[in-house]
Amino acid sequence: MRHFEHFPPGSTYELGATRLTTDDIITYARSFDPMPFHLDPEAARRSPFGGLVASGWHTGAVIMGQFVRALLADSACQGSYGMDEVRFLSPVRPGDELRGKATVEDASLHPRRPGTGTVRFLVEAVNERDEPVYRMRTRLLFGCAQAVGTASGVQTARS
Repeated sequence: MRHFEHFPPGSTYELGATRLTTDDIITYARSFDPMPFHLDPEAARRSPFGGLVASGWHTGAVIMGQFVRALLADSACQGSYGMDEVRFLSPVRPGDELRGKATVEDASLHPRRPGTGTVRFLVEAVNERDEPVYRMRTRLLFGCAQAVGTASGVQTARS
């Protein structure tokens, strides 16, 4: 199980790859983002995209799934403070393979919650042509592997 101490700043983690199909894109759009360029290939052809594209939220959901399966599901994660940045950088089209990566930008012990620390991740995805398609910054709360108390009012932890 991964704890706060397992995420030092600068660490990078490959999250896996997911290929999106036309059916994936249309099915997601029907439920969550029913814009014509996500639902109808003919309407999408006439759009500024020139063809069917995945919802940015669909792209984000796919990458979040990779992030959870690769790092968070088997961790002492206690939740998220939210996203500080979300960017949809390039259209995602049927057949694109999305490869996610997470980089630890910062990690620090929580000032008011003994035995926990926060980790700020930059989560990015590229397609099979290595074109950036998605970027998110998020801060998560993790339990420490072993809390050893406080010294002079400053929380310390040991791995």
